[in-house]
Amino acid sequence: MLADDLRLRIEGGIPTSYIRLGDADGNVLLTGMGKFGALQRYCCSKISKIYFGNEDLMWQKRDFFRSIVLEAIESADAVGAPDWGVIKRSFSTPAASIDVRGMCGMRGVYNFLSTSLQRERLHKLTWASTWYSRSLLPFYFSLLDRQPYVGFVTCYEDLASRMARRCSIGRTETFLVPMQASIAFQTKKSPHMAKDIGHYPVVYERILDSLDPPHKGAVYLVAAGILSKAYCSRIKERGGIAVDVGSVADVWMNIRSRPAMSPDFVDRWAIEP
Repeated sequence: MLADDLRLRIEGGIPTSYIRLGDADGNVLLTGMGKFGALQRYCCSKISKIYFGNEDLMWQKRDFFRSIVLEAIESADAVGAPDWGVIKRSFSTPAASIDVRGMCGMRGVYNFLSTSLQRERLHKLTWASTWYSRSLLPFYFSLLDRQPYVGFVTCYEDLASRMARRCSIGRTETFLVPMQASIAFQTKKSPHMAKDIGHYPVVYERILDSLDPPHKGAVYLVAAGILSKAYCSRIKERGGIAVDVGSVADVWMNIRSRPAMSPDFVDRWAIEP
């Protein structure tokens, strides 16, 4: 069970990286396959606007984004990947309802991994659903209980203080990133999605340099979109334990950021009402 493995790693102070691969990662991995050029660009442009508010960024910097995903896989101890059931169902989706970018991204993860990475390395990893972050919701509070330090890479200034109160954490540190463009628009924190949020490269480079665990095995919760991969790799490299929690950070902050999140689900797991 992933929660048991993570608990042992925290108790043992073992440098760790848990990452998640989703449709965005598949979109950038697809750019390394040497085919589907127009489709690659379309998918990268769509996800780039969703994440960064700049539809050109991820296509122009596709080699960089692909490299951080690949480096994160190499560094990871556990990887969450798209559920096969979701991919299987997508083949019977009516044409009028197809989300081309999302479907290509989910399939692209496996298309790339099956042809471009050494099987021996993939076999050594612990594999789980990309939604392991939600499956761990019943365990986060006990895992973090009375930790001497927890770092938060997030767009929420108040997340660390809320979690500290809930879990009696000794000290917290927040590495603040800009809110994802689509979520900022959805929650009315931004009037549109057509403006670059400024996460990459300036904020990204500053945070990457500043991630310096205060002790071996210091825990970090990371929620920063596709750049979470690089942050998790750096945290493990420097002796910390990084867990990519993704949209669980929204849930903790009582924000329903995804259609699949029911109000009851968010109410149940929000740290504070």
